Amino acid sequence: MIATIEGDTVLDRPTAGWAGGYVAALVLASTGLFLAALVLALLFSGNWGPGLILLVLPVWMLGLTANVWRDCEAKRLWRVRIAPGELVMDLPSGRSLMAHQARVRLALDVKDVAALETRLEAFRSFGMANMQRNYGLRLTNGELIVLGEDRALATGMAEETMGQMVDTIVQKTGLPLVDLGMVEGHGGLFGLLFTSVPRWDTASMSVERMRALWQKTAMTGGLATVVIIAGLILSVMF
Repeated sequence: MIATIEGDTVLDRPTAGWAGGYVAALVLASTGLFLAALVLALLFSGNWGPGLILLVLPVWMLGLTANVWRDCEAKRLWRVRIAPGELVMDLPSGRSLMAHQARVRLALDVKDVAALETRLEAFRSFGMANMQRNYGLRLTNGELIVLGEDRALATGMAEETMGQMVDTIVQKTGLPLVDLGMVEGHGGLFGLLFTSVPRWDTASMSVERMRALWQKTAMTGGLATVVIIAGLILSVMF
C-alpha cells in the first residue's frame, strides 16, 4: 500500500497480502499438532513402524507453518518511508522466502544509494520450475540491502507488490533501476527446504537459457499450484 503521511510517502505491504496467511498458518499448525498427537498415540500403543513412518507428516506440517508464519510477519512489518532526500527503512529478517536476511532498520541519505538493482531468480525441483524477481538497494560503498521479491511469476499465483514499491522509490528519488538479468538456484525440497540462492554478483545466464526457463515455468507453474493445493487439502483431511 502506498500512502502519504505528513508529506512523506510510506510504502508497506497491503493487508490482503498477509492476513489470509495467518489463517492458513493456524490451520497448518492445528493439523500438525493433530498429526503429532496421532503419532504419539501410535508410539505409545507399541505401533513403532507406522508411528515412525507417519512422523514425517507433523514435522513437515509444523515446518511449513513456521515458513508461512515467518512470511506473513515479514510482509506485515515491511515498511519504507520516503522523505525528501532520505529513505527510512524497516525491513524484517523474513522478507526473503528462500534466503535469510538480517533485519534492517536505518535511515539512508539518498546520496548514499548508487542504484536499485533487480534480477530474476529461477528455481527447479521435481521437474517443475518457479520464477521470482528480487530487488535490492546498492549503496555507494558497495553494500547491498535486499528489499524483497515478487514470487510465482508466470503463474496464477503471481504476486508483484514489491515491484510496485520499487517503481515508487525510483519515481520519488530519481535513482536508477539496474536489471542484472537472470540467475538459477537450486530449488531444494518442495521449493523451501535445502534451497540454494545464487550470490548477488553471479553473472546472468544466456538469453537462450532464460527463454528455456521461462517456458518451463509457464508450462509447470500451474501444475505446481495444483500440487501445493492438493498437498494442503490432503494434510487437512489427515
